[in-house]
Amino acid sequence: MDVIFDRAVTYLETGIPFAFALIVSQDGSTPRGEGSRMLITENDIVGSVGGGLGEALVIQYARTKVLNTGRAELYSIDMRQDSNVNPELICGGCCEVLIADIKGNDLLEVFQAARQVDLSSKKGWIFYLYDEDSDNPFQCCVNMGRGQVVGQFTGNAKFARDMLENPVRAAIHGDSSDGIKCVMQEINASGRVYLFGGGHVSFEIARLLVNLGFEVTVIDDREEYCNPNRFPNCATLVVDSYDNLPDLETSSNSYILIITRGHAGDKSVLRWALNKPCLYLGMIGSKPKRDALYRSLEGEGVAAEKLQSVHCPIGLSIGAETPGEIAVSIVAEMIMETKLASAPSEHLRKKLPSRGDGAGSTQSLHREKA
Repeated sequence: MDVIFDRAVTYLETGIPFAFALIVSQDGSTPRGEGSRMLITENDIVGSVGGGLGEALVIQYARTKVLNTGRAELYSIDMRQDSNVNPELICGGCCEVLIADIKGNDLLEVFQAARQVDLSSKKGWIFYLYDEDSDNPFQCCVNMGRGQVVGQFTGNAKFARDMLENPVRAAIHGDSSDGIKCVMQEINASGRVYLFGGGHVSFEIARLLVNLGFEVTVIDDREEYCNPNRFPNCATLVVDSYDNLPDLETSSNSYILIITRGHAGDKSVLRWALNKPCLYLGMIGSKPKRDALYRSLEGEGVAAEKLQSVHCPIGLSIGAETPGEIAVSIVAEMIMETKLASAPSEHLRKKLPSRGDGAGSTQSLHREKA
């Protein structure tokens, strides 16, 4: 869950005053890039726009100025060596931070819509817009897909149409529309991962994926290997058997990783997964194990063409041996497939490794480490 959306809804529903801070432009080296966000109340902060003294100045300005005037403003932070700033700020670049006082039912509906898209695992787009000359400088809209936009934009009509029909184009040309500054962020850009198996490899995979912004659900038939203490910041689901899986909602932006502790569990999950939409389906194990399992499923009537979509052996061939290294190979392959799906050009394909080789000779070691 995107904590920014969730906390913004909570603040608006309970009437807690807060400011929204967003890096809208960046030049050179800064601690955080464009799109970094933070919520600021009188006593709390959520998120980050870079930490350190620069962030402290943003928080101070939000609390002493913006929350009092109620008007959105751009706040500049100059961290270049030749600038007349505190030496603690020197980082090599500069950035502009939009700081807006957030209130009203309109923005409550926007953040509720953003949270709804986030929880659905479907893709959406949120637009943060700043027009210095407007009576309402800060505006915010969410494209929920299927021709639905929540939030009002009172500027350029063509831009408003692009925001509905072609959000990426709208984001590219946003700052040229009547001088408006626009930051667009894709909701669920990383996607939802269903990680079957809570062993050593899964433990390392989950850590990587959470840091990359994926929403991870771990499923296992052993509670001691599948609980919030072992997998913080992940959802955990304990099942009585892999033969009895619930109807988990997957989409074209979902990833399914099959890394259970045994071949029987892998087979049950794979049988289930082959009928679910997903962007990536991978299963751990060696080629002989894969071939035997595939023959068994084909004997049950599973079409061979369906099995061709499975990444097994799983992961890029990097000579991985330890659980941590194996996790890197798997997550790297997930990222590669994501890039190919979003920009499947021949030029990009030539730059990326070939798929299907797994993590090389170490695949036979994966089972005991899973």
